[in-house]
Order: sequence, then C-alpha cells, then structure tokens
Amino acid sequence: MPQAVRPTPELLADLRRPRPYPAVSVTLLTHRHRPENQQDHIRLRQLLDEAGKRLADDPEVPRDTRLAVAGHLQKAGEELDPETFLDGLVLYASADEHRAYRVGAEVPDRIVLGTTYLTRNLVAAEARQRPYWVLVLGEDEVRLWHGRGSQVAEASDAGFPVRSPAEDRDGPITREGGGLGVSQDVRSMFQQADDLLAAALAGRAEPVVLVGLRPQIAFFRSVTRHTEHIGAELDKGGMQHTTPAEFAAELAPARAQLTATRGAAALAELDAARSGRRYAGGVQDVWMPAHEGRVAHLVVEEGLRITARPQSAEGIDRASLDIVDGNGSAPRDGVEDDIVDSLVEAVLDADGAVDFVPDGTLADAGGIAAALRY
Repeated sequence: MPQAVRPTPELLADLRRPRPYPAVSVTLLTHRHRPENQQDHIRLRQLLDEAGKRLADDPEVPRDTRLAVAGHLQKAGEELDPETFLDGLVLYASADEHRAYRVGAEVPDRIVLGTTYLTRNLVAAEARQRPYWVLVLGEDEVRLWHGRGSQVAEASDAGFPVRSPAEDRDGPITREGGGLGVSQDVRSMFQQADDLLAAALAGRAEPVVLVGLRPQIAFFRSVTRHTEHIGAELDKGGMQHTTPAEFAAELAPARAQLTATRGAAALAELDAARSGRRYAGGVQDVWMPAHEGRVAHLVVEEGLRITARPQSAEGIDRASLDIVDGNGSAPRDGVEDDIVDSLVEAVLDADGAVDFVPDGTLADAGGIAAALRY
C-alpha cells in the first residue's frame, strides 16, 4: 500500500530554500479508490495545463525557463499512478527538477508560483497523521493497535493480546458482588492490559482510543492509570479479529474525535496566553513575533490564504505586511502568494508548534493566532 510522505525537518528545509522564480507548487484533492481516483488523474492533467498557461502568461518568465518548468510539471504528472493515490497530492517543479508527494489528508486544488515551494499542506497533513494507540476491549481478550492517520497495525510485540484467566480454568465465572457485574477475570485482564499500556506509552505523548461496548469502556476507565491519555472512544463490539483496512474505516469517528480534542487543546492554550498577555491575534500581530522566534504555538484556520507584501519599517527588514488582493496571478514587486506559508515556516524553524483548525474557528482573529513565549 502506498505510504504518505513524512515531512522531516530536513525535507521541509530543502523545500523552503530559495529558488529562482518560478518555483511552482501544485496541490490536488485525490481519492484512494475507483472510480473517483480515475477522475483525479483527469483533474490533475487539467490543473497542470492551467499551471502551464499561468507560466505562459507571466512576462517575468523567459521562454526557455517556461518550457523547462512546464516540462517538469508534465513529467511529474506522467509518473503518477492513480491506483496509488491517497487523499491528496503535492507537486513541485522548477526549471531543473520535479517532485511529487502523496499525502494522507485532504488538500485544496491550488497553483502557486513563487521563489520557494509551498509546504503548509505537507505540514497540515502531517498534523493529521499524528500517532495514536487503540485498545480493543472484549470480554475474553484485549488487543492493542498503533495508528498514524488512517493506517493501523496491531502491536504484537508489547505483550498483547492479553487474555482472560478464565480461558485456562474450568468452572463458573465469579462476578463482583456475586451477581451480574464485571467478572473478576475481566478486572484482572484489564489491569494487566493497563500495565502493559504503560510500557507502550513510556516517553510518548500519544493519545489512546478505547474501542468496545459501553460497559467495557466504562469499566476500563475505572481501573486505568492513564486517563489523561484517553483521547477518544468508539462504542462498538466485535472488533477483536478485524482486518487493518476494516478497522481503519471503523476508526474514522474516533480519529475525528482526536482531531477535535487537539483543536480544543490549541484553543485552550490561546485562551491561557490571552490571560497571560502572551497572545497575538491576526496576521499583522503574529508576523514579527513569528520571525523573532517568539511564537510557541501557532494556530491557523485550514483554508486561510493571505497574499501580502512584506515591507521594511524603521530600518527592520520585513517588519510589516501590506495585504493585497490574491487573484491567483503571478507575484509582483515582492508580493508573496501565501504569507501563511512563511509564518508556518518561521514558527517551525524556531521549534514552535503549529496546529490547523476548521475555518471559522478563529474568526475574531482573522483566521490566525499565536501563543507567545514572551
């Protein structure tokens, strides 16, 4: 199965290095299965043709350069097989190279011409691919899975699956209180699973998804020492012997819960920063702190796109922004097609965190806000 690109710091730094104009970035929403992915290939050709037209219409691009870049774009498209598509494509091309990356998250259909490659979509996709654990609870056994985005695999080297002691013993099941409550065997099994979970979580700030029937989830919560790690629940039984593909599909609501939980945590951090007077809201107020390395956590709406021209002020280079209409044309006079990409780059370069939230979440801040270090 094709794997999504992992944007390492080294890869991002290479993609962000300045290049001769035009460095072209193309992003496309794709699909994993037929018949939609066959239409994706047609849409990709149409988007690449539009990029070629943009190059031809740009008077700043010499003919030889235009032909070289357009050639690399077409090669990038020809090398892609629709059967290997995931949720999005990111293509890059300049006069001397082309690259194509599959991403495991949706991206908008876009064409950007600039002097660096657009990387925010890789960063946003990686944010949605954060790893997590899945604990599958049953009456007779507990299984552990590890996931990243929509890819999951069972963890068979961490002492799992944990099975009930009742499997090795004849006789009736003894239940707590002598009635219909949870059996002592289940308690013992859940406690053992929780002990093994501690080893899996050691040194990792990764959330845990609980999967099982509601009584099983409630009882595990009563015995676990890792409540702070539980990020989502899925009330569904019969998941002990499913395939990875089937299980990944069933986990879609839980992954949405994890995304919502991360978004809520990011907003809570912004609220704390506001109370501590470490808050910056709006692109103008975030711009300088980001480039001074003072942003601890940047929060951006997923669809935010701002076209602007960085300007000098009081002898400081790129000290402020002149916001301009972004009509999709080629950059002029220092205008950057998507200034948000520069902000994301600056924050990551200074070891800050970046999270993306649904559009409209930061309406009072113009779609972008930050918690500052100081």
